[in-house]
Amino acid sequence: MSKMTRTFKAICILVGLFCSLNSLLPKHDSQVIAKAESVRGVWAATVFSLDYPSKPTTSAEVLRRDADNLLNNVQKLGYNTLFLQVRPSGDAFYKSQIFPWSKHLTGAQGTAPSDNFDPLTYFTEKAHEKGISLHAWINPYRLTSSAKDSDLIDPNSIAAKYPELVVKHTDGKLYLNPVEPDSTALILEGIMEIVKNYDIDGIHLDDYFYPDSSFPDGDTFSKYGGDFSDIGDWRRNNTTNLIRRISTALRAENPNIIFSVSPCGIWANKASHPEGSETTGAQSYFDYYADSRLWVKDNLVDWIMPQIYWNIGHSSADFEALSKWWTETVQGTDVSLIVGQAAYKAAEETGSASVWYSQSGAEELYRQTELLKDLDGFIGYSHYRLGSLLQSSVLRTFATYANTGEMPLFTDLFAFPWAEDAIISLHEKGIINGMGDGTFGGKISISRADFILMLVRLTGKTTTFADNFLDVTPDKYYYTEIGIAKALGFTTGRDGETFDPEGNITREDMATLAYRILKKENKLNFDENISLSAKFSDGHLVSPYAKDAVSALVAQHLLSGYETGEFLPQGFATRAETAVFLNRLSQLF
Repeated sequence: MSKMTRTFKAICILVGLFCSLNSLLPKHDSQVIAKAESVRGVWAATVFSLDYPSKPTTSAEVLRRDADNLLNNVQKLGYNTLFLQVRPSGDAFYKSQIFPWSKHLTGAQGTAPSDNFDPLTYFTEKAHEKGISLHAWINPYRLTSSAKDSDLIDPNSIAAKYPELVVKHTDGKLYLNPVEPDSTALILEGIMEIVKNYDIDGIHLDDYFYPDSSFPDGDTFSKYGGDFSDIGDWRRNNTTNLIRRISTALRAENPNIIFSVSPCGIWANKASHPEGSETTGAQSYFDYYADSRLWVKDNLVDWIMPQIYWNIGHSSADFEALSKWWTETVQGTDVSLIVGQAAYKAAEETGSASVWYSQSGAEELYRQTELLKDLDGFIGYSHYRLGSLLQSSVLRTFATYANTGEMPLFTDLFAFPWAEDAIISLHEKGIINGMGDGTFGGKISISRADFILMLVRLTGKTTTFADNFLDVTPDKYYYTEIGIAKALGFTTGRDGETFDPEGNITREDMATLAYRILKKENKLNFDENISLSAKFSDGHLVSPYAKDAVSALVAQHLLSGYETGEFLPQGFATRAETAVFLNRLSQLF
């Protein structure tokens, strides 16, 4: 089988046809994809609460819950390495004596979470319990993440404490001046504070160094640049000095800590530098003054993680050409190559939608993974970013397959984690199935036919029957189960003659049907009475015929309301909440 044929078949699965094509999946290829790379990484951004927390809050309970959800998703997708942004802009997602608490965490810079909660401690402990390596991702120079923040300097901020180190750029943001010795010392001290106080696996820097060539540091160049005739060489020396200082300090403190940097994917274009790549895009060497190639050649980092955020065949920055250039760059060094891939592009509909968006984006990412696995010096990949992957069932399918070699049971389970265990359990018992397109359809209202079908399967009851409801014909997939339910007296339908199988079922009707079966099977062995009006704000809206059923099932903790305090008796039951309800019922049979 040719590589092109293998790739095509795998891509077919990725785009949602795996129900019919799963038997065609090349098992050898899936094993190679899952095992060839030792690092299966993902970035989780905290600036503007992109990935954590769900929204800024001081609530320790909410912050723990959001952390648990994030780590659960990392584990479910099969990643083994998390790059967690803990210092997005001169602030901290951990207890620091140097940097104030981040506004992106609690809503106000300098405000701590409640209950003495420390997110980095919690993340590290829980990640390690799940077998996930955690790398603390920091932005070294940026002090504010927007021009608005720069106009609202908090007294506890680094900018307020050390104004002599601060430069306001034309983008309106504040930065530590890279050349100032005290800037480097401050960054280094902050890194060592993390290393000494937290059981992290690595320190990670992203691609933000000098923002661009118009950085207003002419005065400091005059002050410190005596040995340099070119301001570009001087700036590159400043960033290399930082990298060298971090590398030396980390290896002296704890050589097991991995030091990684994720620079722009293009070091330099060949037209600008003879050792550059055959590209024509933005260059870290000339535009951001980050000589990432030198850092590799001098073994100043353990991992180099270029952000190769272009597609294969891109006219100015071909993914394949850049990947090979970086592979050649790490040859003969002690540095390992991990390639950063642009999952976010496949989750955002942009001008390049025909190349990246949704299905085609997942196919592109898969082709890239196929290409990477055979490169020397390549030990893994990292996807930016977690939240982007969770936005799309196609991307979740790609990530799960790339990381584990396995297809997920349903591609949309991540949309309702509270129901996932119930759905998987009932599917394994043969009680529920998906929608036939690779999804479970948890947000879709469940039909009356599907509910009775699942309920009958759950009880395991069977009987012969001579007739059925007039609107339930033998050609329907639910014919047998509804016939059994009618024969056993589980349901009388709408009017004794029709059932309305395609109609949606309300929550109170769902309770009523289940209640009848539980009574017939003598499964309701309790005497507790529940006041629905006292229990739910809309308890008085439960229909008279359904009150006993709803009260009984709520009392036995088989049904519950919503966080709003409502029960929504006439609301249509979704497939996800039905799965949770049926899974609870299954414990009685």
